[in-house]
Amino acid sequence: MLLLVDIGNTRLKWRCQPLGSEVQGEVVRRGSLPTQELSVELLDSHFPQGVQQIWFASVADTRINDLVQEWAKDQCVTVVQAQTQAQWQDLVNSYTQCSRMGVDRWLVMVAARQLTKQPVCVIDCGSASTLDFVAANGQHEGGYILPGQRLMVQSLLKDTANISFKTQELEVGVGYGTSTAGAVVKGAKNLHQAGIKMMATQALEQGYVVYVTGGDGEFLKANNRIHFIEDLVLDGLWTCLYHTLA
Repeated sequence: MLLLVDIGNTRLKWRCQPLGSEVQGEVVRRGSLPTQELSVELLDSHFPQGVQQIWFASVADTRINDLVQEWAKDQCVTVVQAQTQAQWQDLVNSYTQCSRMGVDRWLVMVAARQLTKQPVCVIDCGSASTLDFVAANGQHEGGYILPGQRLMVQSLLKDTANISFKTQELEVGVGYGTSTAGAVVKGAKNLHQAGIKMMATQALEQGYVVYVTGGDGEFLKANNRIHFIEDLVLDGLWTCLYHTLA
């Protein structure tokens, strides 16, 4: 079995699928874990047994990556870490130093390039939200990075002395916030969604096919012109490494 792992700043997402097929194949199991709580013991209790290889991509720090490497070593499992590339097939990175681009951005572009050869805008709404634009010939044209909802809230709490609240004060539901916690969280959510929606709409108007991934991007499902794919990073990870290692 093959274990694919996407390590973000907030969560680690994984899925297990058959090894050796030329197509991605059926997902046998999937799951997620909070990144900052990771330990070898936690990985051991959640990762499936019988894994033969691990392919992973990470934007987390070295400590987190080392935990995955250590678990793989304990299990005698081959492990491969994906890196951002200057080029993959006809997809060409616009960065002069490609290593400075987060590998998650690169992999969602790799995945999207397999889905369409039209101009494409790929949006990944995670801890930070990224938008990347790829021309029909595969040239990465550049993109945007903006804080995600959680980073907006954290920034406001950090830099504003008189705003603070506890997790249990958070409000659910729609409408205005009726407490400091509610006002901050709902304000960040509305601002984030308005910005992403505006840029996605502009991309559609300019002729781009738009793909979205990441939990905070689910609100765009309501637009039937936009394609939401939950595991686009993992799809790109499989595509990139399968053809590299084959």
